[in-house]
Amino acid sequence: MKNLKKWIGLCVCILTLSFIVSCGFGTSGKTPTQIEKEPTIIEIQNEITEVYKTISAGCVGIYATSNSKGSVGSGVVYKQVNGLYYVVTNHHVIEGMSKVRIYRGGSRYIKANVVGSDAKNDIAVLTFSLDLFGGSEVYVHDIFHYEDEIISVGQTVLAIGCPLGLENYNTLTTGVVSRITKSQIQTNAEINPGNSGGGLFNVAGRLIGINTQKEVYTQSEENGAVVDIPVEGLGYAIHIDVVKKCIQDIENKKGEISRPLLGITVLAVNKYLPSDDLEYYIQLLPNNIEQALFVTDVSEGVAKKAGILKDDIILKANGVDILSTEDMANIMNLLLVGDVIKLEIYRPSLQKTMTYNITLE
Repeated sequence: MKNLKKWIGLCVCILTLSFIVSCGFGTSGKTPTQIEKEPTIIEIQNEITEVYKTISAGCVGIYATSNSKGSVGSGVVYKQVNGLYYVVTNHHVIEGMSKVRIYRGGSRYIKANVVGSDAKNDIAVLTFSLDLFGGSEVYVHDIFHYEDEIISVGQTVLAIGCPLGLENYNTLTTGVVSRITKSQIQTNAEINPGNSGGGLFNVAGRLIGINTQKEVYTQSEENGAVVDIPVEGLGYAIHIDVVKKCIQDIENKKGEISRPLLGITVLAVNKYLPSDDLEYYIQLLPNNIEQALFVTDVSEGVAKKAGILKDDIILKANGVDILSTEDMANIMNLLLVGDVIKLEIYRPSLQKTMTYNITLE
């Protein structure tokens, strides 16, 4: 059975402008430790309600247009400087659009300027200012002055955005963190087209991610027939650490961020998951390595100039162990032209480990 996953970005795109303790036993005489009362469901609900009232004032809708097409998404205000508010959203919400406006409810749309964007990581930064009729006070999610957030599987999260259009402005859904990687947070909080660029928050109201996509269905191929199988509860947000790095790069460059390439093709190989396609590479694995990332092709670029060869094994990148294509992408996707990447390479033909310092172009 062959499964093919299908994904959907979370912006709403349209083709016309009319879119829409312990217990004492015995008689020792010691005072038992007091156990704090568990919070009731009502207390938890009230806490979420109060947090939402505060943080939603820093969440916005986004309406982007170009000629007869447009898109709707969401965003989060993360900074204010001399009356200028900075908003983080997804790149795909504003990609290819000539006009962008901020929506804060009601019937007013505030002109926004695009500071820049990072297509590789799907992050964009906008700015806007309030006029005399700008509406209620804006809450600023001061993400660069937070203490480092501890994100754990199972913790409750809040998603705020504009699912299916601006008429659902600042809709709240809740869920838990289902899985965490260095670049993404998986959650079962309900997110839909229009949630793109909106915030994923912990129950303290701290921003921990920017919602970006969801898996909607997978395809199962059996006996020549392809069947669509709906997928539930698989939404993804860009990890706050990645969001912060992208924002800093965009603010420094003030424009489009181009992430450099090494000029290599790679393949993850695991000796315990053999196949005909991998047999050649499995034979090249040294005895003490069970899983590795092979270079399968070297094109023109900085890797070739540095001396990287086909069949090399990438062991580490900038001191981080590399076992999968995702591990490598997590490093490369946050580097800029001019940065140096340190690669630790094992060359099977020489049975030797070498280190390369490569300046990216």
